[in-house]
Amino acid sequence: MSVGRRAFLTGAASFAAAGSAPKLVFAQNASQGGGFNDEVLVYVFLRGGLDGLSLYAPGSGHPDRGHYEGLRTSDSVRLPLLGANAMLPLADGFGLNSAAAPLHDLWTQGDLGFVHATGLPIVNRSHFEAERFIEFGTPGSVELGIPGSRLTPDGWLTRHLNSASNLPPSITLPAVVTESRTTLSFLRSSSVVSLRSPGNFDFNETTSGNLEEQVEDTLQSIYAQDGSDLGAAGELALTALTQVEQIFGDVNNFDYNESLSPADRYPTYVSNNGQTRLHTISDKLITLSRLIKADVGLRLSQVDYGGWDDHTDLGALPEGVNGSSGRYYDRLDVLSRAIQAFWNDMRGLANDPRDFTGRVTMVFQSEFGRRAFNNNDNGTDHGAGNMMMLLGGHVNGGQFHGTWPGLAPDDLQNNADLRTTTDFRQVLGEVMIRRFGNNQFGEIFPNFVNFEPMGTVDGPLIFPDYGTGNEIFTDSFE
Repeated sequence: MSVGRRAFLTGAASFAAAGSAPKLVFAQNASQGGGFNDEVLVYVFLRGGLDGLSLYAPGSGHPDRGHYEGLRTSDSVRLPLLGANAMLPLADGFGLNSAAAPLHDLWTQGDLGFVHATGLPIVNRSHFEAERFIEFGTPGSVELGIPGSRLTPDGWLTRHLNSASNLPPSITLPAVVTESRTTLSFLRSSSVVSLRSPGNFDFNETTSGNLEEQVEDTLQSIYAQDGSDLGAAGELALTALTQVEQIFGDVNNFDYNESLSPADRYPTYVSNNGQTRLHTISDKLITLSRLIKADVGLRLSQVDYGGWDDHTDLGALPEGVNGSSGRYYDRLDVLSRAIQAFWNDMRGLANDPRDFTGRVTMVFQSEFGRRAFNNNDNGTDHGAGNMMMLLGGHVNGGQFHGTWPGLAPDDLQNNADLRTTTDFRQVLGEVMIRRFGNNQFGEIFPNFVNFEPMGTVDGPLIFPDYGTGNEIFTDSFE
């Protein structure tokens, strides 16, 4: 067997052996009717602490433009008002990095929106700890005086799956991460599949020869006769294997990309040996696109796209412009084009005109922002508040949400950081309530008791259930 598939089988079996049977039983055909929620979340984690002030910033006429220029003294970090790389106009006096022109198109179409200054309620500048607080959904509570927990036994998306009451009793592939291992958001979920390389999610023909089907049939028979959780986990793994084989077959993601029209293709690059390859983010988003279109019941997914820890030579402008290294600019360019390609894919292409945009919501988040000022190495260090970005058919796009805290000296946090004005759980919570119909905040986000709808997405507003003991905090919501 391939390593990826062996790891999945072992992980599923060991989890079941620990006494936690899967809540969602995998099946060949997912029920798509009966009032069940069929929304799809694509949760993109931009690891490394993306510099939000190099993505969008105050532009001409904004009261904070002078403060921005005074803080961002490096020409290679500051977004310019004029010239070939001038900021693209957004709203409220803000402008977007020219590398993100595809995002500007999505903004103009009304599908993409930004949330100002989101982050942890208690500032933490450690990559490791901040990521854990976010993916666990347990950063603590300022109101209750409760510190964050780094030892939470499960992830926030796991708790969503466990508490959702509007999902079909059987789903083929409810949750996927496009990584080599399960992310912390899905920690202890028995329903998630790690699918970094779909083509390797199979028996290795060089070792199994012509025995692949016989081996699978034998394992299926063994697991079916085993009434324990271990048997259930084994059946789950084999079902996932079968579905992946059917969806991807002998056509890999590069082949899929080449089958699209040039205008619709995901970003590629030429490797050192002269071969054209998909960028990592392209490969991952194509995997999700193919799963969504296969209609196998995908509800939740996570994509990681790192490399944003730019302490040195951030490079917010193209390489060579004002001494810029172009590192951030190039990375943002690839990300933006990949997002646009995915959204065009969801909107419907010539080879598959079905439109899935009404069911898909993408949420983009990083563990923290970066300092409001650049350092002596033309980079930016770990900060606090940062933007979150949402894309979807039901996203209230073309506008900003939340509160901009300002860049004046008295407005900054500790005279250094963009102040956090929105707890990230407000954003994720509204997506959970309005799009996924799950208001069980007492389980999904323990100790988060002050949810206020922001209007980031549309959909029914359900009263949040904070769990026993938190009823006193519900009055302000009413």
